[in-house]
Amino acid sequence: MSANSVVCIACMRRYYNLALQLLDIILGFLSSIPRVLMSPSRSMDTWRVNTTNVVWTSDEPFKTYRNYYERQIIASMTILISILGIIGNTLVITAVPLSKKLRTVTNVFVLNLSVSDLLSCLFLPWDAVALLSEDGWPLQQANWLCSMTAFVLITGHNCTVNTLALIAINRWIGLTKTHATTRRIYTRRNIACMLVVAWFVPLCSALVPVFTDFGEFGYEPRYSSCLWVRNNPYTNLYGLILGICFFPIHLIIITLCYAAIYRYVIKTSRRTVSHDVTTVSGTVNGIASGIQKRLWQRKVAVTKNLAYVVLAYVILRTPSIVALIPLGFDWSIRMTPYAAKITFFGCCINPMIYATSHPDFKEALSFMFRGCR
Repeated sequence: MSANSVVCIACMRRYYNLALQLLDIILGFLSSIPRVLMSPSRSMDTWRVNTTNVVWTSDEPFKTYRNYYERQIIASMTILISILGIIGNTLVITAVPLSKKLRTVTNVFVLNLSVSDLLSCLFLPWDAVALLSEDGWPLQQANWLCSMTAFVLITGHNCTVNTLALIAINRWIGLTKTHATTRRIYTRRNIACMLVVAWFVPLCSALVPVFTDFGEFGYEPRYSSCLWVRNNPYTNLYGLILGICFFPIHLIIITLCYAAIYRYVIKTSRRTVSHDVTTVSGTVNGIASGIQKRLWQRKVAVTKNLAYVVLAYVILRTPSIVALIPLGFDWSIRMTPYAAKITFFGCCINPMIYATSHPDFKEALSFMFRGCR
């Protein structure tokens, strides 16, 4: 490494420490404001984190991060996900009220998915702050902020899983059931109840460590990250319960729905081909047949786009599920931070999928970009 590079890195670390000191002072003032939302029996210690500096001795078999550049790589991934996710999900949220074609029942759930992803992206930079610090959580006057980050990320992620399951059920009903049945199920009141449940269940599950000792959110020294603290004796059990409740069950529901949709589309497409043959012979009104065919193709295109979103989530989520398995190998522990960040890539990939393959979102987003010129 050249001398100029060494000087540059030293300067960057010095400015980084100065910025953290300034932010520490500001957040220290904010943290002195009483938090009325905390119950009397639960003091601010609920949001305190284990900020004990990690001292690696001969008792520790390994370090999760062997070099500082590993922290920089993961922190860069985190910041990239945050920036792209904020921009992309903001565009999706803005596009829905601007386009009449996007004001559908399915896109209500798509909008909810973007809101949960946007919320996660807004808090991800604090996880990058924790990663870049080698001496524990750097903002000593705002220890609650790391716990709040873990709380929001877990809530937003679990809400995303719920929303993906609701989207799969909606597409199954919309394609395989009659229009009257779909309208009877998806009334405004029922849709509102579905969205409330999609947020209420993850919120309640995330509040368990806040108001009880069953798990704990905060700074985890092993990974230098804001998540659940491993020193708590119930953390592993809490994480296992969350993993079972918010991944395998939902994955089974999603898989069954899209498998049923696939079978129905194949069967209906064959009937459409035979219908086209009779249309050529003049026995069926060709104009009505063409309209029905275009509507059907549009429904299939929308469903295919949302299936891409689900597939992307499953692919990105799988590494973190594998990382949760206690294999006991050093490399598996070192890969855990990478696997966790790969999962959050879904927050910025979903808007890209909408923009490239969803027929209505593609049109709305292209109109928005043309209007900005």
